[in-house]
Formats: sequence, C-alpha cells, structure tokens
Amino acid sequence: MSTIASSITEHGNQPINITSKPRTLEQTGIPTRVIESLLIKHLSQATDLDLISLSQKMGLPGNLVEQLLQKQKSEALIEVRTDGRFGNAMRFGLTQKGMIHAQHELMRDGYLGPTPISINTYRELIVSQSSKNESVTPEILREGLNDLILPENIVGQVGPALNSGRAIFIYGLPGTGKTYISRRLVRLFQSNVFIPYAVCIGNQVLQVFDPIIHNPIKSKVQQSLRLDDGYDDRLVLCSRPEVVVGGELTSEMLEVSVDPTFRINRAPLQMKANNGILLIDDLGRQKVAVDAILNRWIIPLEERIDYLSMASGEHFDIPFEQVLVFSSNIHPAKLADDAFLRRIGYKINFGPISQEDYTTLWHQECEKHGLTTSGDGVPFVINQLHKVHNIPLLPCYPRDLVAMCSNQISFYQHPPLINPELIETVWGCYFVDHDQAGGTHGER
Repeated sequence: MSTIASSITEHGNQPINITSKPRTLEQTGIPTRVIESLLIKHLSQATDLDLISLSQKMGLPGNLVEQLLQKQKSEALIEVRTDGRFGNAMRFGLTQKGMIHAQHELMRDGYLGPTPISINTYRELIVSQSSKNESVTPEILREGLNDLILPENIVGQVGPALNSGRAIFIYGLPGTGKTYISRRLVRLFQSNVFIPYAVCIGNQVLQVFDPIIHNPIKSKVQQSLRLDDGYDDRLVLCSRPEVVVGGELTSEMLEVSVDPTFRINRAPLQMKANNGILLIDDLGRQKVAVDAILNRWIIPLEERIDYLSMASGEHFDIPFEQVLVFSSNIHPAKLADDAFLRRIGYKINFGPISQEDYTTLWHQECEKHGLTTSGDGVPFVINQLHKVHNIPLLPCYPRDLVAMCSNQISFYQHPPLINPELIETVWGCYFVDHDQAGGTHGER
C-alpha cells in the first residue's frame, strides 16, 4: 500500500499537488538557470539526444524541456541534428560554445540526474509523509515481527514509542536482540513514501536519493510524458527508508558533504532517513566522542527541525521527521546527562527472556535445521548449563547453540537428534571460559 502525498502547495499562483508533474517551468519551484545548466550537462554526455530521452533524463514533461531547448538554441548553445539514422526524429546536440559552457557547469556542479525539487516543496513533502500519520497496533507489531518472540513488556513499550515519533533508546546485554529488532521496526509501517532525487538549495543541487539506502517500489502508476499523467518524475516512490550506522559513524556523516571526485553535494544520513528510521547502533563504540554525537541531536529532537549548511556556507533547514533509535550495551545514564535523556521519550531495556520463550526459540531453531531435541535436552541446557554457570537466558543462545549442534551432526553424519551430550560438547566450544562468558558474545 502506498501513501501518496496529498498536500497542496502554491507555485505561480496556481495550487498543485506536491507529487503532481509541474505544468510550467515556474512550477518546478527552482531557478531556471539550474534547469538550463542540468540540460546542457546531460547533452554533454552524448553525441545527441531526442526530446523523449532528454525528458526522461531531466524528469520533466516534454513541453517544458522543449521550451528550454528553444531558448538555448537561440543562445547558440545547442543545435538541431537530423539525418537518416533516426528517421524523422529531431535530435539535439551541443555546439562548440555549448560544450565549453557544459564543461564549465560540470566543474562547478557535477550532478547529473533528474531535475531537483525546491527546498520548500521538500519540506512540505516530508511533513505530509510523516510516520506519525500512521499508527502501529499490537497486532501490526506482532505480525511485522512474527519471526521474533517478543515479551509482552517489550511489545507494550516499542509500539507506543513508534507511534510517539520521539527518539528511542534501546539498551541491554549483548545478545538480547536489540539490533535485530531495531532493524525491523521500519517494516511495521505499511505506507510508502516519495524520495526526491535531489533538492535545490539556492542555485546549488543537493543529491538526496541514495540507491544503497532507498528501495524503489514498482508503482502501478505508469509514468508518462503526458502533462497530467502519473506523479512527478523528480520523485521516486520507495519503502520507508532505514539507515543504520554503527562504530563507523563520524560527525561528518551528519553534515552535507561534497564528493571531490564528481563534485556532487550529498545529503547527510539523517536527511536520507527522513520519513523512516535512523538507527545509531553500538552507541559508545564510535571514534567520535559520545557527547559530540548526542549534542548533535539536541536541537532536532527539541524543535523537530535540523539546521544544515552547504559547503558554500549557505544555510537551510529541513524537517526532522524520522524515528531516531539509539542502541547500546551501555546503560543510558552512563552515556548521556538528564537534559538529553529527557528529550528521548522512551528508554527500553532489553534483558534475558523467560524459560518458556527460550524453549520456544530452541525448538524454532531446531525446525529450521531439520533437527529434533530429546525430551531432556532443553531442561538440561537451562538447568545444568545456564543456571550452573550463571549465564542469563539470552535469545541469541538458542540460535547459536542449535546451529553448532547442526554442524556437529553434519560433520559426523549422526542422526538429526540433539541430546545433552551433544549440547555439552558445543557449549564447551561456544563458551571458552565459563567464569567470564556471561554477556561477552556478539549481539544479534
């Protein structure tokens, strides 16, 4: 199910839907100079192009591209080229003057993609698509995370936290499933959103769409070159974005960056995550100081607005419309002061699971591997191993231990049965030192 942004905005004294194709150059919302520059750059990448190809590359209706071509033809930047190779199709190429101009524009700004939308349109689009417009219920949460066993107290905290739209701090022992669950929260939202290829800031282009992060949806709405058909080709219909960053996080990733090779301005992580989820995993393990990371979010969390600047120094602001999730093995009180923690609506502690849930997980893992466990197998691992060695019942252990049992069975060609003897064997391989094993294994 896709959610089409339905807010109405004003361009040229004529109201249009945010996602509608622009009817005039003025309705694009950006300076004509920026569009003309982009057209010249596209033409510089080919010998010549026809109107349909240019329209597709520019993401604009053909009649608007034709207006630009006529203007640039009058300025001797482009010329019409026709010959027998292409039948009667009219094709356009750059003159010598146009090629020099294109090279100058590429040196100034290397962006080569669809026409950007205006920053004002971007703000309206993001607000209209806020996840706060969509409610998560217990049924939706359980169905969306049906491959997990969620204790009722976790269900009662995660659901309201998502609906609040406020930041979430998830903490607890490694192996309690913090990251695993956090990375699946975005699937709970049923709607899709529009992501712009780029946004125009003054006379500069800021690239937003990232094929690594954004997952396009094949829409049933057929895109067309006709003026009133389909939605704006400068937008991509995508599932809600999920951005995950861990120990590699640096302060620079949260600001506008410039690609020195291609001379492209790229949006920061939180701008790419708008209308979705931004997960900062393993908080406390980054090279940059925790205080610097947390302080970066003070204003966005308080005002729901993020303030950014281009490399040229031009400042602008964008809506902060995303679920910001912090995940850490460290208690939040040891990472942040009260002033910051107050701005985080929910602090959710992930701890050990019950014996019943542990048993259910164990049998689920056995089913995945095509194995069975003897009647005394699970009681043995809980009572004779976990309790004796004082190791908490974490959800990562059934998966890892059963997988290791499967490895043993496969290697020795034994019957697909897990018994206490086999469990004890893999236990000794998994926990190198029983006295220091609790909480030392990698989180899943």
